[in-house]
Formats: sequence, structure tokens, C-alpha cells
Amino acid sequence: MQLTRHASLVVLAVAMSGALLTGCGLTKTTTPAAQPATGGAPAAEQKVGDTTKVGIVSESSGRFYLNVTGQPPQEIDSYSVDLSGYVGQSVTVTGQFSGNTLFVGSIK
Repeated sequence: MQLTRHASLVVLAVAMSGALLTGCGLTKTTTPAAQPATGGAPAAEQKVGDTTKVGIVSESSGRFYLNVTGQPPQEIDSYSVDLSGYVGQSVTVTGQFSGNTLFVGSIK
């Protein structure tokens, strides 16, 4: 009779621990979304689709820039156009942004 009571206590203890631990697997951990930094410069605006700009192409330290009047120089790059042939010329470029660089697809 003593053995049966002991077995009942073991079964009860296992059942209770199972019930308590079941909730552990259901706990959802969330990471809060990144909040914009306060102060300083605003976050960069995401640029989507083609962009067309008119300016003068310049080169500095192996990098190319489009100089648009009244704006800081815009870094440009291209996989399809040899930009070195346009240095010093006024051009119209069309391309897409990747980060802060305008990747030129066409130039006139």
C-alpha cells in the first residue's frame, strides 16, 4: 500500500511539472523595432525607381561625382557606362540609387 501511495505522488509530481513547463514553450520573445535616433541628421530617405539628374561629371580619387548647382556632389557609378569619358561635361544621367550612390544606366 505504501508503494502505491508513493507511485501516486510521483505521477502527480510529473503531471504538475509538465503543466508548469508547458507554458515555457509558448512564451514569445519579441525584440522592439528600431526607433529613429533623436537629434542629429534625419534618417536617409529611401529612393525607389529611376532617378534623372542634370549636372557636370567630376572625378576625385578614382570616384565619380555629379555636380548639380546648389547641391553637394552626388557620387555616381556605373557597370554599363564608362564615366571617365564624360568628366568635365554637362550631362543628363538616369539610374537607380543603392545607398547614397546613383548607379547610372544611361547618360546623355
